[in-house]
Amino acid sequence: MEEKYKEEQTIFNLLHVMDQVTNKMFIRFQQESELSLGISHILVLLELHKKGEQRPSDLASTLGFTPASLTHLSTKLINNEYITLRNDENDRRTKYWSITPLGLDILNDAKYHGKNVRTELFSHLSEEDRQNLLEIYTKLYRTFI
Repeated sequence: MEEKYKEEQTIFNLLHVMDQVTNKMFIRFQQESELSLGISHILVLLELHKKGEQRPSDLASTLGFTPASLTHLSTKLINNEYITLRNDENDRRTKYWSITPLGLDILNDAKYHGKNVRTELFSHLSEEDRQNLLEIYTKLYRTFI
């Protein structure tokens, strides 16, 4: 029983510290980039850039967002002209989103600043620590495949 408690406590502590690091990275990214977009907006732009024009329902499914939250995100993206909205010619209820050239510029800016933040963060680790972390995250990633 004692051993199981220690294991659970270790996992809890690990998750807590990982969340803290992630939150600090997001805050640092916002400060570095001065973008008025959150990470969810950036993820939408990235997905549209990678896969091209998509229906919001497909995008929500891919990103694990609810349709309502995606609709909320789209308001800012459309108003800032980062994405366009197109109605299907055959079914006016079906809409498609695509990234605009301005949206691509914002995405590239976000990638640049995100890389700077991550480089700064990982520069505090030794080469051996970075290699160990890479191996650990590779193992964790494989559990999802």
